[in-house]
Amino acid sequence: MGKALYTYLVLFVVVFVYHALSLPLVEYLIPAYLLIIPYSIDKKINLQPSVRDTLIGLTASAVLLMPLYLALYMTGRSFNLISAKAALFQLFAISLPEEVYFRGFLQERLGNNIKGLIIASILFSIMHIPQFIFHGDVYCLLTFLPSLVMGFLYMKTSNVLPSAIFHFMSNVVFLGFVL
Repeated sequence: MGKALYTYLVLFVVVFVYHALSLPLVEYLIPAYLLIIPYSIDKKINLQPSVRDTLIGLTASAVLLMPLYLALYMTGRSFNLISAKAALFQLFAISLPEEVYFRGFLQERLGNNIKGLIIASILFSIMHIPQFIFHGDVYCLLTFLPSLVMGFLYMKTSNVLPSAIFHFMSNVVFLGFVL
């Protein structure tokens, strides 16, 4: 567990500096770090294509995000699809790397159980605080509950795929209403 927390501390410092100084190159180094570190330390991150786990991720997304979508839509907010480029960035530079690191690596190292899920979700939420501090993005403070869902999906399947699908769909719905 010591190595995992050390890698988290390094990640937090990099994210903090990225937001404090708005360093564009670091935006691409962070996803690389999130993927390289887990695979270099554990070499056994479970990211397996599976029809069952894909359906679990899609079902959880539909069941949990549809009420949110409808509630926001009924308040008069409009939904705008994000561009294909933004969707690809969300999938390959945000959702997938974050889930590999926070679920497949960190949650697994902390114990793929309720305690590990809660600690990983707290750490995931803390990682978003620099975005609030330096950019005033209050929405980034709402990451804890979705993180619990992502952690639960990982805990039940031991596969990063369902949590990555839910993470991606959550970001798409959120961005569709914010943009």
